Amino acid sequence: MNILVVGNRVPWPLHDGGAVATYQLLESLSQAGNQVTYFTYNTQKHFVSEQTIQENLSFCEVITTPLDASIKPLNALKNLFSGGSYFLERYFSVSASATLTALIAERKFDLVQIEGLYSYPLLFKSLSFWGELLNASVSDIQKSGIPVVYRAHNVEHEIWSRLADHEPNWIKRMYFRIQSKRLKKEELQLIKNATAVVGISRVDCDYFVTNTTNKVHSHLPSVKTPLKIEVKIQPDSIFHIGSMEWDANVQALQWFLSKVWPLVKAAHPNVNFHVAGKGIQAHAKMFFQTGVHNHGEVADAREFMRAHGIAVVPLLAGSGIRMKLIEALSLGIPCVATPTAVQGLPPEEIKQFIEIAGPAKELAQALIELLHNRKKAIDMAKLGHQYCLEYHSSVKNTESLLQFYRGL
Repeated sequence: MNILVVGNRVPWPLHDGGAVATYQLLESLSQAGNQVTYFTYNTQKHFVSEQTIQENLSFCEVITTPLDASIKPLNALKNLFSGGSYFLERYFSVSASATLTALIAERKFDLVQIEGLYSYPLLFKSLSFWGELLNASVSDIQKSGIPVVYRAHNVEHEIWSRLADHEPNWIKRMYFRIQSKRLKKEELQLIKNATAVVGISRVDCDYFVTNTTNKVHSHLPSVKTPLKIEVKIQPDSIFHIGSMEWDANVQALQWFLSKVWPLVKAAHPNVNFHVAGKGIQAHAKMFFQTGVHNHGEVADAREFMRAHGIAVVPLLAGSGIRMKLIEALSLGIPCVATPTAVQGLPPEEIKQFIEIAGPAKELAQALIELLHNRKKAIDMAKLGHQYCLEYHSSVKNTESLLQFYRGL
């Protein structure tokens, strides 16, 4: 197949779940013998040089267009008096849309895939006076005989709604709720207008099925899982890794450090908590506590995970599947997580290899137990690795996705 994937950023380096999910998809589709073109913004915030792109994404054709998508407080304030979503408005560009339209007209693509909700504005030609996206070219593409598939990384508006629920600042809480409602409107429009929807979790797919009559396919994300592992768990050590440019991760760590970490440290005085992630230095003051170590943005996330014991994923807001959690399981690392962090995974299977706890005391107790019970931690790690081999295999999941695409 000749597939065009439309994205909103270059998926490199692989320092966050969104980049990993997009990169693995592009690589898997290419390795399965498809001709893959990736049209995307190269944003100022996540800028990647052409040389780096050629070195790391050589398996597909990458076409980029520049964009400054940074949050501008004045524009964010002005947006309150419009009817559109500021989160989507930041990714709108008349010139980029025109370039993409010309590319689709020129090439004979078999299918166009929209990679995540924030790529959707690329398919719009204008904004209304009230800041709403107008004149989507989705129907034009479909009329030419090309299916348009929306691959959803999350149910985006749910994330912002949950962030609002846990936001102590009333001004930010109000803003998040307004933006969540506007984002939901655009999200539902895309779900209904696309030829088909691909979700990366069963929970998300259930939501899509109830909101569209179009076809929905569940495509669990793939990770590079070694066939065999030797489980080595660093004693007296727990860690968290994730992009601190994402508000949900910041909120999660604030909660964990204030409510959970003191309980763990009191019961297990020798324990150390290691944190790493993109943009973490902007929040460095959070980590000045006894036993907490800020590693900044690490060069190799997988090596960091292997070296620092038990993974903790304390998310309070989110949707889809947490890629760093799946990566940890694939490497044979025991995991402790909140219910929100695992909501996209099969509930019965994961109870065997992920300790799931919501209230702070229960999450702390789960960590304390694993720190003291090494055999249980090792057994969980082995089961988690087997789960990834069965459910997150690149070859198996990609073939299922391509069979779905051929049927469109």
